[in-house]
Amino acid sequence: NYNDNMGIYPMQSGNEDLGWEKLWTTNIALHLGFVDRINLDVEFYNKRTSDMLMSVPVSYADKGEGFRWDNIGEMVNRGVELQLNVDIVRRPINWSISANVSYNKNKITELYNGLDEYELSSTSTKLVVGHSVGEFYINRFAGVNPANGDALWLDKNGEVTTEFNESDKVMIGKSYIAPWQGGFGTSLSWKGLTLSAQFSWVADRWMFNNDRFFEESNGLYSAYNQSKRMLYDRWKEPGDVTDIPRYGVTPQMDSRFLEDASFLRLKNIMLSYDFPRELLGKTHFISRARLYVQAQNLFTWTKFSGLDPESTSNVYKAQYPMSRQYTMGVAITF
Repeated sequence: NYNDNMGIYPMQSGNEDLGWEKLWTTNIALHLGFVDRINLDVEFYNKRTSDMLMSVPVSYADKGEGFRWDNIGEMVNRGVELQLNVDIVRRPINWSISANVSYNKNKITELYNGLDEYELSSTSTKLVVGHSVGEFYINRFAGVNPANGDALWLDKNGEVTTEFNESDKVMIGKSYIAPWQGGFGTSLSWKGLTLSAQFSWVADRWMFNNDRFFEESNGLYSAYNQSKRMLYDRWKEPGDVTDIPRYGVTPQMDSRFLEDASFLRLKNIMLSYDFPRELLGKTHFISRARLYVQAQNLFTWTKFSGLDPESTSNVYKAQYPMSRQYTMGVAITF
């Protein structure tokens, strides 16, 4: 493609041996139709990508960058995609529904120089053979000691500790790449009047909420606005049960700020009216005229505490949210 064609040329200038990634794909697809009203498409796939482009660490004495791009690594993607379309009612009222869902599981099968793992610095993620791309590699927050307000973590062996150590990071089985995603919608029309709605959703996607790291800083970033949780939920006296330690215990980049970014969003809802063609035919130059009003990103249901869960990043950093938009207009075809 998006972007890959443009990106590979400057990479090749630094490594003449750099080449294209190789993709081997097996697909099995099935199309089913029932009583001329129900259509179901199912596709299973297995994709193996070899000679993957990876950033390989090298000495800064080599061109001063500390890394180079190379065709090293292999990954497998397996999944299924389903698409359903149903005409529930036809004439004089037309009512249809549609839905799609996809599931993808990826697994790294090879890294460079025979390595089994490769930590991606400053991302809280790690590439490990046998694990998925995008899986978080992070310290596990274990809550707050009700007796004294100290922060608690789990060490790499799963034992509770009051000491935060980078060596206790583990792969936690949660990824910023959603394995599940899809959408569904409906359309209802009668005598030129049409009401339609489209929803989209993502499930089992996780994101590190960096905004909370600053907003719940317990004095570390006192110049920043702080969350109201610091007033109501912070540990204050023995017996308090909370996830915010006592004042002065500064936060760490741990799983406390890792949040479920799954969501369901009403992406679009539209009400439109198509003027009768018999009426437009009298004009002898307008073939179609449609009046419509619509709203986008109207409602979002999510557990994510940031402004917008819809992202592809592993870290949420003051991201500007999808705007709620209202539109009305007239579309005329001559």
